[in-house]
Amino acid sequence: MTVHVLLTADNHLDPSAVQYGPRRFERKRDFQHSFNVLVNFALENRPDLFLIGGDFYDGILPGNPTRAYVAEQFKRLHEKEIKIVLVSGHHDTPRSIEQGVSPLSVHAKTGHVYFLQDPRPTPKMFHFGGETVNVTGMSLSPGLGPEQDPLAGQELSDEGDVNIFLTHYPIEGFEGYFGQETHIGKSSIPRDYQLFASGHLHRHQKNIINGTAVMYPGSTERVSFNEEGEEKGFCWLELDKTGVLQQEFHSTPARPMETLDSRVTGEGGSLTRQIQDVLEKRRGAEKILRIRVTGRVSLDQLSTYKRSALQSYCQDRFFHTEFDEDGLNVLTTEAIESLPRTTPLEELGRSFQVLLSNVKEEERPFVHEAWKATIARLQEEGVS
Repeated sequence: MTVHVLLTADNHLDPSAVQYGPRRFERKRDFQHSFNVLVNFALENRPDLFLIGGDFYDGILPGNPTRAYVAEQFKRLHEKEIKIVLVSGHHDTPRSIEQGVSPLSVHAKTGHVYFLQDPRPTPKMFHFGGETVNVTGMSLSPGLGPEQDPLAGQELSDEGDVNIFLTHYPIEGFEGYFGQETHIGKSSIPRDYQLFASGHLHRHQKNIINGTAVMYPGSTERVSFNEEGEEKGFCWLELDKTGVLQQEFHSTPARPMETLDSRVTGEGGSLTRQIQDVLEKRRGAEKILRIRVTGRVSLDQLSTYKRSALQSYCQDRFFHTEFDEDGLNVLTTEAIESLPRTTPLEELGRSFQVLLSNVKEEERPFVHEAWKATIARLQEEGVS
């Protein structure tokens, strides 16, 4: 008998999306829409296991509308006898007593899902037909340092006919791991597991390490411009005791993100018009666009750059636009004169001269006395 698994991670439901202004709630719905695709696929194809590898929520305090939506989806899956197993990640793991518990704990109390919240490996046994499937889960431990491997020294259960490990960490050797955060080393990947699945890295990737299939399903929706060229989706897997027999990657309708480099010149007339001409060729009502403006212009030419006008121009042509002007440099033709050399006592004198010119005649002796006293005090401290 084979075991069918739907593997997902990094769904990031209920992001703040404050940068999208009035389209904030529409952007939030993008993440739910991508998750809907997973749920509908699962209801149609009936996997034995629905595995979620952390960062299911974008924060530990998701709003009530999103919680209610998720509870309904989990209920639908549970009613079709699909076993849902979750671990928590960087975004949905509490980091202090004040933050309380993970929002995943609420769903676990309904009995619709299994939340393996311990930061140490925790096995959960399932029986499908004549096969015993061991899913060992390990949620994120936020207190570990970059040099610590969360699997070092841990004993893992391999009592199932099929053994699956589910967690949320970067793994050595995968794209996106840069060695500056807690990670799992290659030597820690168990040899007698049929699947080792993890969240955290948003690009779908897979490899064989120590004879075990290691896989990141990737995120289901784009969360930053670092992901603009990546396909988003989830994995559909068929396993037995020999390993992964079949694997498919199914795409989700993630909103497109694109970066546009617009180089302006002083000879091209209005900078605003130059950028508008480039934008018109790339328009797309569903697109999140980042415009990187570069070039060297004079101060007079810079006065023709109107960001507010560009934002108004983009409003109906794109879902959202961001402007990056770090590469826009202003040419200066006049040398900058250095400030005259001065001393603290000379600056003090200028200040008291201004003060004397603004006080009444009878108050001037007091100002002179204050001036002398201040000079004497500074000279005592070695100021010249």
